[in-house]
Amino acid sequence: DEIKLQTVLLNKITEFCPNIEVMALAKNAKEAYLAVVEHCPKIVFLDVKMPNESGFDFLKRFDEIDFEIIFVTGSNDHVLDALRVSAADYILKPVSTKKLIEAAERAKERIHHKERNLIYSNLVHNTKHIGDQSTKVAIPNADSYEFIPIDTIIRCEGWKKYTRIHLKSGEEIISSYYIGVFKEMLDNYGFYSTHKSHLINTSYITRYLKEGTVIMSDGTQIPVARRKRDDFALRILSNFSSRKV
Repeated sequence: DEIKLQTVLLNKITEFCPNIEVMALAKNAKEAYLAVVEHCPKIVFLDVKMPNESGFDFLKRFDEIDFEIIFVTGSNDHVLDALRVSAADYILKPVSTKKLIEAAERAKERIHHKERNLIYSNLVHNTKHIGDQSTKVAIPNADSYEFIPIDTIIRCEGWKKYTRIHLKSGEEIISSYYIGVFKEMLDNYGFYSTHKSHLINTSYITRYLKEGTVIMSDGTQIPVARRKRDDFALRILSNFSSRKV
């Protein structure tokens, strides 16, 4: 809805994304809906906050989303959390040319990706449950996404350039993302990085050994890096001790 931002995006797309043709601009969700119906675009650059209706309200107008979306947003941590765990693409204001090009390339690669509707329907759900472990996280495999409720994840383990996701059911998922991505995605959902190779769901901690080892509900022993032990005791263990029983 911001005229200045529209102009910046239009100029940068024209100059740096030659394979993308801009078909229409819109200053609110209603105009955007009409433009999409008329032009049937393959990609929509969508602002999150707009007058009267938000970008998420705009998505609810469609029974089926058959276009890629690149969200444009300010530094709203809660919105970013929902976008990250939903595998939705976004660029931050002010728009970086490098990030714009990268997002456009990813969108082109996903044009025919079968998980598109799952990603965006999952995103709509997640925006209503930010910080809640009932949220579903999109875990990328080699050629697809698996949508897993966060509260079913016990821990994540860095493995070579991949991540092993250990579930409450005993199943294991191998993700093509390295563990640093999950640390960022799950930071506000009750997870703690005890070690460069380990990310744990604090809801499944059953015991802590003072030499720096966490026992999880599945029986695994996870090390707490020496430099993190004081922080772990302050942030995590103090929460447990303050809970009413």
